[in-house]
Amino acid sequence: MLTLMVVISAVWLHAQAANAFWSAGQAASGPTTLQGCLQYTKGHYFLTDSSGTAHQLSNEANKLQKEVGKQIEVTGMPGVRTVDTTRQGLESSAKEEQVFKVKTVKQIADSCTPAGH
Repeated sequence: MLTLMVVISAVWLHAQAANAFWSAGQAASGPTTLQGCLQYTKGHYFLTDSSGTAHQLSNEANKLQKEVGKQIEVTGMPGVRTVDTTRQGLESSAKEEQVFKVKTVKQIADSCTPAGH
């Protein structure tokens, strides 16, 4: 249990440092805007842009939910989320995922076709 607490604390501190880095780097350039098709898969929102790149979104789930399957524009900042990947009976583990922290959502079209279709 102590090992689990140490690992989680270390991962959390690392994520906070990464978040501070992203925030410092983005503060000077301001928010970023992404456009694409919004999908909801495996409990996460993904925006697939015109190049076919899928961006995992965080924040504003109540606004994103009604836009699934539509072409949207989101404004926000890149960030990092720490996810516990520990399996029962095994040593604790966690991983970091790059996410886009959404601040605003704007619908562009009522429907869309994800890249590659």
